[in-house]
Amino acid sequence: MKFVNKYLTFFIVAATFLSCEGNMDFDDYNQLPQDEFWKTSEHAMQALTACYGSFTSDWSYFDPTIMGAEEMASDNTSKGGINGTQGNGDLNTFADFSFTPSLARFNSLWKSRYSTINLCNQVLRYVPDIEMNETEKKEVLGEASFIRAWCYFELVRLFGEVVIYDGLPEGGAYDIPKSSVEDVYQFILKDLKFGFNNMRRTTWENEWKGRVTAWAARALEAKVLMYMASGENFMENNQAIGGVTWKDVETVTNDVITNGIYDLFTAKADSSFYYLFRLENENCIESIFESQNGVSGDRLASGSAYAYNSWIKGSSDAGFGYSVPSDKLVEAWQKRYETQNDLRYLYSIVWDGERLVDYHDKNGNLVQDIVVAAPVVDGITGKARFNKKVYIPRDERCDYKKDWYLTQIEQNQRLFRFADILLIDAEAKLRTGNEGGALLSINRVRQRAGEEELESLTLQQIWDERRFEFVFENDRYFDLVRTGEAKTVLAYKNWKFPKNVFYPIPQDQLDLSNNVLKQNPNWE
Repeated sequence: MKFVNKYLTFFIVAATFLSCEGNMDFDDYNQLPQDEFWKTSEHAMQALTACYGSFTSDWSYFDPTIMGAEEMASDNTSKGGINGTQGNGDLNTFADFSFTPSLARFNSLWKSRYSTINLCNQVLRYVPDIEMNETEKKEVLGEASFIRAWCYFELVRLFGEVVIYDGLPEGGAYDIPKSSVEDVYQFILKDLKFGFNNMRRTTWENEWKGRVTAWAARALEAKVLMYMASGENFMENNQAIGGVTWKDVETVTNDVITNGIYDLFTAKADSSFYYLFRLENENCIESIFESQNGVSGDRLASGSAYAYNSWIKGSSDAGFGYSVPSDKLVEAWQKRYETQNDLRYLYSIVWDGERLVDYHDKNGNLVQDIVVAAPVVDGITGKARFNKKVYIPRDERCDYKKDWYLTQIEQNQRLFRFADILLIDAEAKLRTGNEGGALLSINRVRQRAGEEELESLTLQQIWDERRFEFVFENDRYFDLVRTGEAKTVLAYKNWKFPKNVFYPIPQDQLDLSNNVLKQNPNWE
């Protein structure tokens, strides 16, 4: 059982009733909790679970809001869904970067991340005063620090200069100025170092699968440092952020690879990449951080917004079909598959009419069903196709014949995987002159994908490997910006440097800030 399932349904029920009684409100990010809640270790665990649970219960985390800004903005995916301007038509603004600061999706991104940050700040403020086992207390505080760091990492990649809330402002004074990009990154590193020093360094028991460890903090540190070292490619001063070097990155990736608890999932031989994303392998050895999605028949706990928003839009199945493989991705990947035998091409994209393993009969034999997609999908030409990483056989969805389809899918979204560390390591080592070490790391990833080992290496090959390994995982756009490739690769979308390096601060937030919050300079 995923650990959030132990508390999540209870917590959502409790949050509803406790809020009505005036005891506690986890939902509104600008409300302080009532002091009487923070008394026991059980309260500490419930509050931490709320931090994890916000990734599931807050629709804004993985609905088309995040797909637009983090995936559709790249060359990997197109809008999908209903053709034309119907059905979240404002997502089309990411196809040509025609959005404005008033786009509601930016406000959703901002609010959802700061809502979780507020939950983490509550934990960090009140749990230290609870009388409980000191080791468990440190773990709770470390995990809250990691989750807060994750949210700030998302925010700084999206918006650049953002507001740092280190704790709960006195008197609810949330109107404070933005901090510099460097200061935000340094704040993230501080949280991650705290997490590494306070969380456990061994794998959680099955009862608590899904909770992050100290090695998750160390791994995220590597990714944060990679972005800081890449600053010369996307910051207007053409300099690394905070003076971080690629040797700094390599030091951390070496530690995670050599001493950490993660490895690539290879238990299913050539089919391992496919099975990596199935329910049975959630929180596996490759997982660093996942959203812990669970559903309940009474719909009090949420299913996976990421999965059902991405799955096939058609009469034979029930998804929304957003963020579909773009023409550019399909063309590039077909060529790669033909020349390099990249199995990820088969395991990441599902096509109209493809036969999928659908359910088991009573004797355990596989029964196959043809999934017929909608004839028109917005933003692509040719045959309809969708995100296969979110595929869940019908018999593995909750209450398939009893409940509404939106609550049937409880797939975790894989937010951060060990494969990422290997490719970060490859880039760091290549940039520091250690091509041999870089080849060892990238070839581990390629081997699982069925590709031949490389004998020499370029940065472009590493970036391409990242593209096909993490398609649909909301990383491609940021990689294009980080490496400077966006200037050319996204030119057809009207992407401009330096304006589009960061998204605009949401207009709603500017209006609410009493003129304290200022728009990003390139959006004024």
